[in-house]
Amino acid sequence: MKTPRPHRLANAVAARHRQHGVAAIEFALLAILMTTLLLGLMVWWQYFQANQILTRAAGDGARAAHTLVITGTAPCVVTNAAANKASIETRVENIIKSQLTYSGLAAEKFSISNKLWKCSNTGTESFSFDVSYQLPSFIGSNSFLKEPTSLNIKDHIVVHFPSTT
Repeated sequence: MKTPRPHRLANAVAARHRQHGVAAIEFALLAILMTTLLLGLMVWWQYFQANQILTRAAGDGARAAHTLVITGTAPCVVTNAAANKASIETRVENIIKSQLTYSGLAAEKFSISNKLWKCSNTGTESFSFDVSYQLPSFIGSNSFLKEPTSLNIKDHIVVHFPSTT
């Protein structure tokens, strides 16, 4: 049986000694990448969840407006048009705020804009509005990851109703 030569043994020990810490460096590099991917996933999950909640709340508000119009709050009748429109808009806003609160989103970060009534007296009239929501920062504003800051639902919310005149 051959005995190893001293210089080969010394080279093997030295080579093994040079490998100390390589696994730690590899783990550190992979941990940075995996943490970045995890944070990005969590940010976009928050965005998509808030988008789903806001879309559902806007739909509930549109259904409330449609129900009010169908049950007698006529927004296009000349005598009470302004008061009825204000009543419907307030009800829509309150429904959306309550749905956001119920779902765990801050209702004060929500806004309705571009309220448009089309009262043409030709058989079909409509009410449309846009909804916006300011998202809270998930990882902070000073991070290298860019995250969405607002949700906007535009040109999707239109309530059609028959003419009441």
